[in-house]
Amino acid sequence: MARRPLWHLFNTLHTHSFSPDVYRLAKASLVERRRWLVHGYRLVLLLVCLFSPAAAFAQAPDATAAPAPVAPSSEPPVAPSSEPPVVIPPTETELARGFPISRIDVAGNRHVTREDILSYLREQLGEPFDPARLTGDIRELYNSGFFDDIEVDLSRRDDGVVLRFLVRERPTILSVNFEGNTEIDSEDLAEAAEVKSASVMSYPSLNRSIQKIRDMYAEKGFFLAEVKSEVAAAKDNQVSIKLSIVEHTQVSVRSVTFIGNHEISSEELRAAMFTGNAGFFAFGSGGPFRQDAFERDMGVLSGLYYDRGFLAVSVNTPRIMLTPDKSGIEVSVTINEGPRYKIRQLRIYERGPDGGEVEPIGGRRRLASMVEARSGDYFNRAKLIQDLQAVRTLYRDNGFAHVEAAPDTQTYPTTHEVDVVVPIVRGPLVRFERIEIRGNSKTRDKVVRRELEVYEGEPFNETALDRSRRRVTALGYFERVDISTEEGSSRDKMNVYVEIAEKPTGTFQVGAGFSSVENFILTAQIQQANLFGNGQSFSLQLQASRARLLANASIFEPYFLDSRFNLGINIFNQETFNQDFSQTTRGSALTFGYPLVEPELTASLTYTLQSDQVSSASGSNLFGTSSSASTFQQLPLANLFSDGLTSSFRPALTYDTRDNRLFTTSGIFTKLSTELASSIFGSDNQFLRNSFQGRYFYPVGSGFVLKLNQEFGLITSPTKEGVPIFVRYFLGGITDLRGFQYRSVGPRLPLTQSTDPNSPPRSDGARIGGNLLYFQNLELEFPLVEAVGVHGVFFTDAGNTWNTEANYCDTVGGSARFSLQSPCFNGLDSLSRLRTSWGFGIRWFSPLGPLRFEWGFPFKPLPTEESSVFEFTIGNFF
Repeated sequence: MARRPLWHLFNTLHTHSFSPDVYRLAKASLVERRRWLVHGYRLVLLLVCLFSPAAAFAQAPDATAAPAPVAPSSEPPVAPSSEPPVVIPPTETELARGFPISRIDVAGNRHVTREDILSYLREQLGEPFDPARLTGDIRELYNSGFFDDIEVDLSRRDDGVVLRFLVRERPTILSVNFEGNTEIDSEDLAEAAEVKSASVMSYPSLNRSIQKIRDMYAEKGFFLAEVKSEVAAAKDNQVSIKLSIVEHTQVSVRSVTFIGNHEISSEELRAAMFTGNAGFFAFGSGGPFRQDAFERDMGVLSGLYYDRGFLAVSVNTPRIMLTPDKSGIEVSVTINEGPRYKIRQLRIYERGPDGGEVEPIGGRRRLASMVEARSGDYFNRAKLIQDLQAVRTLYRDNGFAHVEAAPDTQTYPTTHEVDVVVPIVRGPLVRFERIEIRGNSKTRDKVVRRELEVYEGEPFNETALDRSRRRVTALGYFERVDISTEEGSSRDKMNVYVEIAEKPTGTFQVGAGFSSVENFILTAQIQQANLFGNGQSFSLQLQASRARLLANASIFEPYFLDSRFNLGINIFNQETFNQDFSQTTRGSALTFGYPLVEPELTASLTYTLQSDQVSSASGSNLFGTSSSASTFQQLPLANLFSDGLTSSFRPALTYDTRDNRLFTTSGIFTKLSTELASSIFGSDNQFLRNSFQGRYFYPVGSGFVLKLNQEFGLITSPTKEGVPIFVRYFLGGITDLRGFQYRSVGPRLPLTQSTDPNSPPRSDGARIGGNLLYFQNLELEFPLVEAVGVHGVFFTDAGNTWNTEANYCDTVGGSARFSLQSPCFNGLDSLSRLRTSWGFGIRWFSPLGPLRFEWGFPFKPLPTEESSVFEFTIGNFF
């Protein structure tokens, strides 16, 4: 078969420069060419006839000339000749119609595979060729978005038709980079953008991406944000896209006005909105505009009216206008309040399977009492929802997890009344089928399960599920605790899934510091709150300073031998070098506890056996010699250096509702205890110590937590010598009364500077401590840099210690330089003399443990006291 020349094939079938609006199968077919030639030829002949001189003379003879006579002709007349018809030969595609397709070639593709291109074609090998189908295939290829240009060559052979698709691919995106964005992370912008790395470049997608980024900034109040794109060519038919962002300033809400509100004041409506209300750090501005918060505000406004009985209220689409300087917006909200509806009739009942009324759980009277609304009251949606939730909880706590209690309302616009009917359908009795613990890689299942108050096979109980979540959270081992339910193998069975996210529960703390009292301080502590995943807590503490040497090891088992008893063991060895005496204490304590009301109320009994040695001689340690205390022995007190063995029992009651034992944000912790050391138990020292601790935590929103710590103590002794000095109360320092030096607050006695009675007196006297104690700490803790666990705190402390034993007062005649330090107790007058301070601090929950840096300032410092004290330590305060 003769092969047609290349130019003829080009003229016959050549497709290129496709676009969604213009599509051509061939640049110019032979038929189109010949049609244009015929029309052009006819146009030329017509122009020649019109404008030729001979033709003009023949068509326009002289009007004055006489007409020439016509001579008769002997020849027969000749009929006028007609133009021969134009025959258009068929095109190459028409000639190929019906021939089998023998081969399909693809050229020009780099990233799109040949198989992907062929998948768009309806033309298949061996099938008859159809020009119309080829046209549709080319259109599909172009619409795929992968190609800028598509050309098709066709040739006929003896074995059939050969099609060759020559494509020019669109470039692929090598990278998408963002520049200038600080308010929105690049990852969030990349997720929202349609143009992504390794995808095909599309300018419509790029334009849509720019608009989406602008919308993201607008939702955060950056209405003036600008986004510009730059496309740079790269090798291998790739491009790099850079999106440059100019964020400008955040547009704040200048004003929020209401139109049409008569029953609810604008101040009350505005207070309920997030939009327009300045935050703590807004410094007087109206706060930023956020689209999501604004949409929430519109629902809140409607809810306020529903709760007042305005069931026909309409909150129209707000009008938002930019201020002339484009730095703020003004919001105007139009409200159509409508009438206020009263309850005409309210009926709540339980509907049985047959549709009739049945006896509800607890009886009809109890059910009616759970809904406080009555006929004649204004309708209150929020209160009704709250009451119905209590009704649902009643049924769910009795095992009916699928209870339905949806109110049905019927309004009467003419009388402004509404009927409320609440049919209760309890559904089947549901039991727990399976309880699964998920997310615990370290903590054993039993540690979580023993805190749950729900068990497999028992009836469903919603309140128990909620208490279980709080108990697991209170362990302090997990960052997140979620409890979800799912229908089991049948509708009367429920599966429970406890999803937990573990967090590090062990800390290794090493610290060094300097204090004007303790000089150089070294501390080291190893603590594990979830030892080996068994829920046991263990700590080992070492501390060395000018004032003390301490070694303490303790372990606590909350479920001793898998019973409800808890066990605690504490072993300690401590040397204390006070200003006026030194003390060495070695011993251990054993504690048994049992929950009376699980998990809040626990009773415990602690037995302590320790040996104490007290001396006024100068002591030495790793950091040198302690302050000289030899003059302390001049005090004529019989029990000043009494020491020996202390054997005591201490019963205690503890009430604990804290949401988290390590980082508490809400709840109460109280502990009441009495410790008795008696010769009956083999104790050389005899005393009775009563103490009360109260800690209260209240969240005030936005991460702010209000904390109050209170402690009261009273120690008495049946012996005439009185309470040994080493068990008396001393206040001052970062652990109790901030703003005062360590152990500096409390009763004092006059003392000379040396053993010579005639030597001058010490300005601060002798610190003898008190046997009566009260102090409190009030704090407001708030987040500063939440991402790294940095919090700030403002605090005020108050407290003192008093001496009620006569031997300290009578021996020295009650003399004291200041009444606040008097060793004589004068009842209410003495109790009113509290030492007070205020201050602030920074707390960092670091990987090594909580670090506290605090500055304290006494309100009325004595002449011997400093006006401010800075201290730091490792560990939580309370």
